[in-house]
Parts: sequence; structure tokens; C-alpha cells
Amino acid sequence: MLKNMKSIYLFLKGLMTLSHREGFSQSNLLFSRLLNPTKTSRVHNNYNINIINNFVFVLLLLFSSTIIFAQTNLNNKYRLGKSYEQSGKLEKAKKLFEEITFAQPTNSQFANSLNDVYLKLKEYDSSINFLSERLKQIPNDVSLYGLLGSTYYISGNIEKAVETWDKGISINNSSQINYTIISNAAIQNRAFQIAIKYLNEGKSKASNPTQYSYQLAQIYSHTMAYKKAASEYVEALIHQPSQLSYIKRRMDTYLSAVGAIDESIAIAEEKSDNNTIKELLAFLYVRNNDYNKAFEIEKELDKLKGDDGVRIYNFATLAYRSVEYEVASQAYSFLIDNYPNSRFIPNCKLGYARTLEAKLDEEWNAIRNNWKPISEIDTSGAYKYYQIIDAYKSIAEFMNSELANETLFLIGKIYLNRFNNLKTAEKYFEQIIINSSLSTHYGKANLEIAKILLKQNNLELAKANLQNVFSSSQTDAKTKDEAKFLLAQINFFQSNFAGALLTISNINKDLSNDLSNDAIQLAMVINVGKRDSVNLEKFANAELLTAQLNFSEAEKVFKKLSENKNLFLINNIARFKYCEVLIAQNKFPTAIEVLKGLSETKELNIFADKSFYLLAQVYEFGIVDRELATSTYEKFLELFPNSLFIEKTQENLKRLKNNISDNL
Repeated sequence: MLKNMKSIYLFLKGLMTLSHREGFSQSNLLFSRLLNPTKTSRVHNNYNINIINNFVFVLLLLFSSTIIFAQTNLNNKYRLGKSYEQSGKLEKAKKLFEEITFAQPTNSQFANSLNDVYLKLKEYDSSINFLSERLKQIPNDVSLYGLLGSTYYISGNIEKAVETWDKGISINNSSQINYTIISNAAIQNRAFQIAIKYLNEGKSKASNPTQYSYQLAQIYSHTMAYKKAASEYVEALIHQPSQLSYIKRRMDTYLSAVGAIDESIAIAEEKSDNNTIKELLAFLYVRNNDYNKAFEIEKELDKLKGDDGVRIYNFATLAYRSVEYEVASQAYSFLIDNYPNSRFIPNCKLGYARTLEAKLDEEWNAIRNNWKPISEIDTSGAYKYYQIIDAYKSIAEFMNSELANETLFLIGKIYLNRFNNLKTAEKYFEQIIINSSLSTHYGKANLEIAKILLKQNNLELAKANLQNVFSSSQTDAKTKDEAKFLLAQINFFQSNFAGALLTISNINKDLSNDLSNDAIQLAMVINVGKRDSVNLEKFANAELLTAQLNFSEAEKVFKKLSENKNLFLINNIARFKYCEVLIAQNKFPTAIEVLKGLSETKELNIFADKSFYLLAQVYEFGIVDRELATSTYEKFLELFPNSLFIEKTQENLKRLKNNISDNL
């Protein structure tokens, strides 16, 4: 007991000497008494021991607080140093980092920050000396070899860098982490070939080389060695089939590069006896727009996995969305024939019919005047759509709910846009409204009926149908915005200009779509022209006539407005609209003269580029003068380099030049 008390006394004496605080003399006397128990009763002795225990606790608390305060002070200096570094005050940052690293040499965060500043200041010798000293203290720290090698590499001493990195590996050349740390150091310095050497060496010694394959593949893709990258990914996929989705994402980052997709396909084809590689190969074929080969693989995989034809259905849907209608129809047909009891049969039948319609649409559009801003519906050849209508009807007959509503909507659109049969189209749209107000096609059907009523000049009833669109909770935002714009147009046609502006203000202002741009243009026309309400009403009436495809009457009004020089901006807009209705009626010579004048107008002309582009279109498709069209497109590129039509102009010019060279 006495020996323990002596130890306590000596310990506390040491603490009191370090503290240099007053008031400890009383405690000293107390400890002296404790060392002579004959002068103190046992009770007093126990009492004094309790006092010492409490005193020791207080001193330890004070000591701990001192340590915490010191660490907090260092952390504050570190943060200050980082702020200096970020603001470019590197010398000040260096001074602080040196101070705190000296105070706490085992703190790697402090040390790394100091080394970073040395490198930013290009004080390579300081970095080398600093890291070398740390290696003497921690000789098995591989990360220090990585940092030291980086300093040598940055300073231009590549031989010494490799030597240092080799030493880091040699500490334990069977450790995967060593190869990873050193290869990462090489990668950070863009020493890719050195990193590849280390990774291949580590891979050859690893029991599980897959992780190295991922790292190697990433470096190979960065260095455009796409064949090697694909080889590593294929090898990794063979060992880890569950990583197919991840590998697809990684490969997708470089497949658009020149030659990457072909080299990747070649590697995958070599290992296509593996089913997981087959899946990867199908993905690569799709990325290469070779849907036919992808479909053949999907059929092979379907034989192995079956599963209700889900693979075939997903592929067919992908092909349809990718506008690969031929192979999509084949895939839908395959599923219908081979899985007659599949849960996907209704959707497949609908998908099959839609692909047939899409293929027919391509033929339809290829021979129509789709280049015209506005035109009448050409119903010649519409009879070909009867087979599509029959296919949709067969689905609607035994399907219920939403799928039936979708087929009814598609039939209605065909009668409206291909046969121009407003009455029959309206019948199918009305059937959807009767079926269910909760259908996702309820709002769309009401919108289409409103368009029909507008053509029939029944504007108030059209507005009532548009209100049904707005009240439907199942109608998507895009359809509601389209309905809002139509309502704004109707208000405009009725000379309710304030109502039109109010409706436009509630339309989503996404400048990337035509609807928003049309809404902005309509608002501009109203705001500019409302001071002259008489002529604005005339303009609105001409717009209504145009919407109702009454081009001859619209032409008269637009021509008169375009000749009124006092209308300023409305005059230019009316001239452009005048050109559009002229082109709709194939009055190309007059349209060309007006477009020439409009494209050359300098004052308040927001249609200069649009007029010039339309002029080139008339030359190409209207009077079919390819040479004049080519020269006009070329002039357009020169005059309007920032136009929204620049991309279309480049495509048209390329097509024209290819056609001219083919005819030589």
C-alpha cells in the first residue's frame, strides 16, 4: 500500500512540476503525511486517499483538455492552410503545413497536404527529401512509394520514378493492394503503359484477377486500345456473369469512338459460346444498329431461358422505339406464334399492328410534300391503311380497358390524318370518352375532338372539350400544354386577346419544343398588334381560315395585310403567312418573289433566316431546281451561322450534293 502511495505521490509531483500552478503546496503537505501512516489514523488515511483520487481525476481531465485544445489548434491551422492553398497563397500554406506536420508527424493528412504544396510550388527536392524521411520512419508504407515515385515522374526523372514504384511493389509483391496503389500513382501521372505493366503483373499473381481486368479495361479504353479493353471486359464477364449490366455501361462510354464497336464485336464473337457473352454480343449488335443479328441471338437465348417470351417482347419494344420497324414486326410475330398463351400477347398484337402502321407511314411520308409548312391532307393511297384499321379493331374487340382505348385512339387518328374523315374519326374518339374518364387517352381524345370542332368552326364546343382535358387527372402535362395552346388560339380567333395571353402564360416555357416557340410567337403578335385591334382581328381571322385549310380565303386577307406598310412587325408576319398559303396551293413563282423580298428586309424582320430557308426548300422541292437550291443553302450557311435551321440546311446540302454526284 505504501509503495502504491509513493508511486501516486511521485506521479502527482511530476504533474505539479509541469503545471507550475500555485496552490499545489497544500497537496504536497497532504502527500507527505500520507507517507507516514504512524502519524495518521486509518480513517484519516482513507479520507486522504479519496482526496488524492479526486485530485488525480481533475488533473487527468485538465491534461486531456490540453491535448484536445492542442489538436483543435492544429486542425484550425490545417483548415487555414487549405484556404490559403485554394486561394493560391501557396507560400503561406506551405509554412502552416510544415508547422503542423512537425508538431504531428504521424498525421498523413497533414503530410500529404504539405507534399501537394511542394509539388504545386515545383519544389521537387523538398518533396523528395520530405517523403524519403517519412519512408525511413515508415518503411513499409506503399502509398509513400507511390507519392515519391510521382514526384520523380513529375520532375522528369522517369527512371527513378519506376525504380521507386518497383520498390513499393517489392515490399509485398503478392499483395493486390500494393499493385493497386502503385498503378493508381502511375495513372494519376498519365503513365498508362507503366500502370498497365503493374496491373498485368498483379493480375498474373492474383487468385481472382477480375478486379485487374476492370482496371486494365478502363486504361485501354482511355488509350483507345478498344480491342484490348473489350478483351478484358469479356474475360471479367466470364468470371462474373452478374456484372453484365455494369460492363454494358462501362463499354457504352467509348463505343461511339471510331472503330471501337467493330473491335468489341470481334472479341465478343470469339467467345460467343458463353451465354452471358451472347447477351453482351446482342447488346453490341444493337449499338451497331444491326438489329437483325441481335434478333438472331435473342432467339437463341430465348430457347435456353424461355420465360414466357419476355426477352423477345423486350427486344421487339426496343426495336420499335429505335424505329427498326421491320425487325420489330418480326419479333412481335415470333412471340405471337411461339407463345400463344403468353401474358404479352395483347401487347404484342398491338405492337405488331403499330409496326405495320409505322412502316406504312414511312412510305406515305416519302411521297408527300412534308416540306411544306402547311398543306391539305392528301388522301391518295389512304386505302392501304384499312388493313391496319382491321388489325386494331381485332384487338379492341377482345381487349378491355386501356389497351382497347389505345387501339380506338389509333384508329381515330388514321381516319383523321390519312382519310380526312372528320365524322368517323370523331366517332372513335367519342367512344374513348364514353368508356372511361379515367383513361390516359381520355384527355387526348377530347383534344382531337376539339381540333375537329375547330375545323368545323364550332369554337365554343371545342373549348368545352378542352376543359375536359384540363380536368382529367390522367392526362399528361404535354397533352395539357397542347390543349392550352389550342385554347389560346381559339381565344385569339375570337378576338379575345387578353384571354389568349392569359392562357399562354400558363404554358410550359420550354424553348426546345415547337409548341413553346409557337406560343411565344402568338403572344408577340398580340402584344405588338393589339394597339391596332381592327387589323389584328383581320390577322386572327386569316389564321383561323388557315387552320380550317381554307387557303384561298386566307391568302386574300394575308396579302392585304402584307401590303399595309404601317403595320410594322405584323406586316412581316403577314407576308410570311402569305407565302405559306401560297406554297400550300403550289403557287411557287409568287411565293419565291415574296420570300426573296422578305429575306432581304432588314427592319423588324424576325423571319429573315426562316424565309431564306423556305426559299431554298421551294427551289428544291417546289420548282425542283437543285442547282439553285444548293447555292441558296450555301448562302444561308454564310448569312445565318447561328440559325436554328443550320443543322437541317447542312443535311439538305449534303443530300443534294450526293444526288448531283450520283447523276454525273
